Amino acid sequence: MIKNCLKFLLCVTVYAIAFMLAGAILPFSQGFIETSQSESPAHMLFMIPQFVWNCFVIYFIVRHTRYTGIKLFARMLYVMFFAVFFITFVGALYSLNAFDGNMTMMDMISTMIIGLFSLPATIPLILKFFQNKDAKNAIIRNKKISIKTIMSKLAFCGIAYLASYFLFALFFQWPVEEFRMFYWNTPWGQAAWNGDSSGIIPWLSITAIRGVLNGLFILPMLSLIDKSKITFITGICLIYVTPAFNHFAPNPMFPDIVRVVHLVAMTGSMLLFGIVAGNILWGNNARQLTQSDDGVK
Repeated sequence: MIKNCLKFLLCVTVYAIAFMLAGAILPFSQGFIETSQSESPAHMLFMIPQFVWNCFVIYFIVRHTRYTGIKLFARMLYVMFFAVFFITFVGALYSLNAFDGNMTMMDMISTMIIGLFSLPATIPLILKFFQNKDAKNAIIRNKKISIKTIMSKLAFCGIAYLASYFLFALFFQWPVEEFRMFYWNTPWGQAAWNGDSSGIIPWLSITAIRGVLNGLFILPMLSLIDKSKITFITGICLIYVTPAFNHFAPNPMFPDIVRVVHLVAMTGSMLLFGIVAGNILWGNNARQLTQSDDGVK
């Protein structure tokens, strides 16, 4: 147990170092750098739970899959990068106006690219330390993919995301005045509170598309965890909650009350969405959505 804890601690350390090195070399704007430098040194301590959580999510999937080697690495990198880093970038684009020039498009892109440093540095280490020993001799036989089935399930994911998003937005985020004031100048803020009906359709469309993308980015989980529905849904929920940890540490970009509202609302809505999406994607037989008929070597 102690040995495994030390190994996991090493993985978290590698993730944190790669994360910070990427943040130091990527082309962030001067406004973003100056705002970030206003953080106290203790800020990094509050980021530790985020690093631990990301590593734990990878660990959980690695321990419950029969895949190994490059196939597992490629699937893990795809799922974690797109479902954690890329989807956060997509969501933040529609709120760019809220940051008063302290965050630019390039800053958001750079924040997303950090995942291409920290994930490839950490995933192989977790595979080496914690790979399921029984996976080496596992043979995985998958049924032919059904594009029609995938498209219908992704459409339901879009609807489910739309419902979970607005449930927590209406009853938890929007009643907080500080939250409304912070996002007042954004296109969706104008549509929600300033009667700008022209922004409603784009807002609804973008929200639904985010749900579809969340479903699309999680599809490899159907082959990674295909034995237990509960384990599959748990893994999805762990991944979907990960972006919420971006709001765990104090952040000069956000007033504290706005940050906490984001943390709680994102955790709740993504847990709800994860449970619903997991059931949608799993269906009666998870393997109906997978493609190949080969084994894992």
